[in-house]
Amino acid sequence: MQLPKYKKKKRIKLKVCQEPGCGREFWGHPIAKYCELHRDIKQRQKQKKDIENIEAKNIIFRHNYTEVMDLPFKCCLEGCDDIFEIKVFPKQFVYPRFCVEHRNDFKRTNFLRIMRRKNREE
Repeated sequence: MQLPKYKKKKRIKLKVCQEPGCGREFWGHPIAKYCELHRDIKQRQKQKKDIENIEAKNIIFRHNYTEVMDLPFKCCLEGCDDIFEIKVFPKQFVYPRFCVEHRNDFKRTNFLRIMRRKNREE
């Protein structure tokens, strides 16, 4: 059996804690992010999720239908005049604002960019 002839160096650096508002300096490995206090996850701040307004991508359609119905809606995207059908359910009031082609954020922004380009050319 061959033994290694070198000793592994301990790579310890002076680092700054990545917890917002802490900024303490500590000695740790290059991949260490937090000081001794914040290595325990209970001591860290909880990340809050950004809550998006429900009406940004949906319509609130108040109705008093008692049966499931197919109703035509017009796409709310500027420049798109597509009419699409939505199944309206009793006691459900939130429905999609855009047609099937524009429900994706990327497709909406891409469509608006193409429309702006067409308007500039005209």
